[in-house]
Amino acid sequence: MSTFALVKNKFKSKFIKNTSWLMFENIFRMVLSIIVTSLMARYLGTHNFGVISYGTAYITIFATVSKLGIDSILVHEIIQNREETGKMVGTTIVLRLLSSLLSVLIIYVIVAYLNPDNSTLQLITFIQSISLLFVALDTVGFWFQSNLESKYAVISKSVAFILVSIWRLGLIYFNASMTYFAFSTILETFVIGAFIVAFYFKFKGQRLGFSAQIAKRLLLRSYHFIIAGLLITIYTQISRIMTGQMAGESAVGIYAAAATVSSLWVFVPNALIESARPLVMTAKSKNEGVYVERYKKLLCSIIWFGVIASVIITALSKPIIIIVFGNEYIESIGVMAVLIWSRIFSLIGTARSIWLVSENFIHLQKYFVGIGAFVNVVLNLMLIPFYGAFGAAIATLFAEVFSSTLALLLFKETRPLLGLIIESLLFKGVKFKDSNGTHEQA
Repeated sequence: MSTFALVKNKFKSKFIKNTSWLMFENIFRMVLSIIVTSLMARYLGTHNFGVISYGTAYITIFATVSKLGIDSILVHEIIQNREETGKMVGTTIVLRLLSSLLSVLIIYVIVAYLNPDNSTLQLITFIQSISLLFVALDTVGFWFQSNLESKYAVISKSVAFILVSIWRLGLIYFNASMTYFAFSTILETFVIGAFIVAFYFKFKGQRLGFSAQIAKRLLLRSYHFIIAGLLITIYTQISRIMTGQMAGESAVGIYAAAATVSSLWVFVPNALIESARPLVMTAKSKNEGVYVERYKKLLCSIIWFGVIASVIITALSKPIIIIVFGNEYIESIGVMAVLIWSRIFSLIGTARSIWLVSENFIHLQKYFVGIGAFVNVVLNLMLIPFYGAFGAAIATLFAEVFSSTLALLLFKETRPLLGLIIESLLFKGVKFKDSNGTHEQA
């Protein structure tokens, strides 16, 4: 066997192990999450669970802001400049700490302004926002990712998640107040950061440093990703915030419970998308026919997997909600039945990025996300005052449909993509066997 073949097989084996660790983390977190979230939601009730979820929406939005979009380029930068790894990681941590401090202040000002008479909500959100400071340490995890050693990041996150789960179960057992649950977010991010940094130094990672030149380079390359990432996060989280403002915290609790269950299964098609990404992109430069076939195969797989999952979960929505969350969350049944279908279009939107990158139209991504965010906000303003959490779910569904499919008609460059989506839905030109009759991976 040639040296090239040995290196290729070794890399392939390492890639499979790396992917397996990531898949294990998703399954592990899904199972433990649904158990702990179920018990916590029952204990807190719709109102208090809604308060926690309302604060989490802000943290999710500003976590994207504080990361500065560098996630999208850091691994590539490390791979291309191994000798500057320590400075790049250290510089990114400093930049994120500064942006996190600013984010904590902005969150407090916004929540205090929108809810001047709700000191409890202000306190809970402020406590949760402190976790953004420790998220900066998670930057070290990209060093492991660049070396295909994700298992150490997975171990750190799994240990943190277990500790936080024990913490939450302990709070339930000792009848603790809602305020203590807000500290869960801080605990999780602190443990993840501490473990990842410890692993970094254990495996002799380069000394961390700061470089103004590297900081400028990273920020200049990442600002497009900051805009796109912020729009995506606002797009996905704005419904909770607007529901809280217009329908109250209990409605947020109803929406959050439904959203939790409706999103549990998406890690499977997401894993399929990530696995297919390099195969589709590689085919683009070699054979246009194979490229189109592979992409349609991917679309067909995620669409019909989503349809089957949505039909099953919709049919079982009532027993699922009652068993997992209890009778207090009975209103979540209708909300979940709507949100589950929005996930299919969300997955199409995720797969869309593969086509946009392959066709050199990635600059259009921010427009699709922006359109989705705009539609979501407008429909939320119209529907939430009358239908509460259910109205927010309807707004999310229509926003996803418009952003991932109908909006493609607005640009002549992306109209062919809508054709591919429709053909994939109808199995037109989709073959799951190659010319020899053997199965081919999508």
